[in-house]
Amino acid sequence: MRAKQVELGATMRVETGKSAARKLRAQGQIPAVVYGRGIDPMPVTVDATEFTRALPESAWRSTLINLKVAPAEGEGKGKKRSDSQETVIIAEVQRHPVRQSLLAVDFHRISLKETIRARVPVVAIGESPGVKLGGVLEQTMHEVEVECLPTALPDHVEADISNLEIGDTFRVKDLGEIPDATILSDPEDLLLVVAPPTKAPTVEAAPEEIGAVVTEAPEPEVIGEKKEEEEEKEEGQ
Repeated sequence: MRAKQVELGATMRVETGKSAARKLRAQGQIPAVVYGRGIDPMPVTVDATEFTRALPESAWRSTLINLKVAPAEGEGKGKKRSDSQETVIIAEVQRHPVRQSLLAVDFHRISLKETIRARVPVVAIGESPGVKLGGVLEQTMHEVEVECLPTALPDHVEADISNLEIGDTFRVKDLGEIPDATILSDPEDLLLVVAPPTKAPTVEAAPEEIGAVVTEAPEPEVIGEKKEEEEEKEEGQ
């Protein structure tokens, strides 16, 4: 399935720096930068609520964004200025390490006629026989890097786990081909594994062991201590 395209509003910003960024976040805005294609970086701000509504986290890196950028408030008074349009993808999202709130976003300009490199989510499909027997499906990589035209960018790639038994693995090379896209990740990179059950089976005690008397083993003799005792005895004599 091809990546979807969404529209997102943005506003150019004049003030930059940590203090200005804190003020924007307090107002429900996310500081952002648009860069790439040999054009000077453009500081903008996007509405946090609009951003999260239009772009769920699972689609951050695999969505084409038509960014409609309005001029900064008060800029160009007395002149008619129209919004500019940028086609972008998300290059990076910074989050607060504790609260996980959005701190900043980097948008990368793209051309629909030029190939891009992007990371797309890996989604496991099917039912693993190993999981049915108690195995645990562990996903070690959640994204793979692909190269393609923006219009051919998949919103995800599927990993079919229908044949995985306990102990089996699924690597990048097992994904197969993606229409109109090339996978750049290492073919040997591990994506999924069906690990053995984590809970060890309960072993019942044998009937003859029930009620058995446990005796303490004699304390081992320390040779060094015995030698010291003998020397002290000789000196006393």
